Amino acid sequence: MNDPAEHSPRLFYPQPFQIGNVTVDPPLVLAPMAGVTDRWYRRIMAEHGAGLVTSEMISAEGMVRKNKITLGMLAPDPTLKVPLAIQLFGARPETIAEAARMVEQNGAALIDINAGCPVRKVARQGAGAVLLRQPDLLQRLVEAVKKNVRLPVTVKLRLGWDEPSINVLETARRIVDAGADGITLHARTARQGYAGQADWSWIKRLKAAMPIPVIGNGDVTSPDLAERLLLDTGCDGVMIGRASLGNPWVFAACVARWGYPLNIAPAFTWSSYRATLQNHLEGLRQDRPDRCPGAFRKVIGWYLSGCPGSACLRQQLSGLSSPVAMVELCESAVEDWVTKGLPFAEFKLRWGS
Repeated sequence: MNDPAEHSPRLFYPQPFQIGNVTVDPPLVLAPMAGVTDRWYRRIMAEHGAGLVTSEMISAEGMVRKNKITLGMLAPDPTLKVPLAIQLFGARPETIAEAARMVEQNGAALIDINAGCPVRKVARQGAGAVLLRQPDLLQRLVEAVKKNVRLPVTVKLRLGWDEPSINVLETARRIVDAGADGITLHARTARQGYAGQADWSWIKRLKAAMPIPVIGNGDVTSPDLAERLLLDTGCDGVMIGRASLGNPWVFAACVARWGYPLNIAPAFTWSSYRATLQNHLEGLRQDRPDRCPGAFRKVIGWYLSGCPGSACLRQQLSGLSSPVAMVELCESAVEDWVTKGLPFAEFKLRWGS
């Protein structure tokens, strides 16, 4: 079955929601992912149904110091059809405020403050998930940004630093007092990283306690799970990250099932798969020609995941150094899948819970 709208009866039609003056429609958000959510990745996910897309995590210190690579991550994308959130990380209120002013001047729709990244190089700077242990500092960071920009400001949290120190409700109240316009909760602790299972019960508790929009995040890999998260927790929107790697159709399947018109057609075929991958690779070629072999290998590997014979294909991919040879490998595989009549939806649309 290739039509997501017919996979199962529609449970409901999720409503758009507002973050300040920004409308998120559909209520699906692309998560910030370091080294992943560049402008081409964001554009493709928006074309497939994301209602809000988020940049890679950007260093406020790097921006203020005018680091060339960091500033390049702020480049506006006039072709993007949905709002863009720029995610900042930092530990000094005056620095993150200055960085926020720069974001506003570059035309983003909103600013997100990272208070959930557990990566060591971020933690060493006193930023990311370390802020869960210093809610007073996080509150001052939000206050500083709100005083210096007119854009809506959101914060991405985890439950706490570790299980004994879960403090998300107290931290969220401080964030609201500081003037935040929305909160995203990844329902794991910083210590967990991505291990174990996200505890959605905390998203429900947070939503019940908050006067501002709450976006739920963690372990959403299918339309079924996106619906379940919205229904079970009452959250306003669903954030999807790792499940979108090489699979923008996870967004497309949600919006098709919910009755939204798609911006792309056809959406659920190997022909669409080929065209989407080609578009993504062409973007890489334009933006980072110096990194083509490595970038191509990474992106093609994402798209091959879950496909027929993916383990063998990815092993072959790892031994190639030419972007042309990498593309030829993938093209040959797609032709084989089409010839064999293998259904696209069976491999790239993940329904189950």
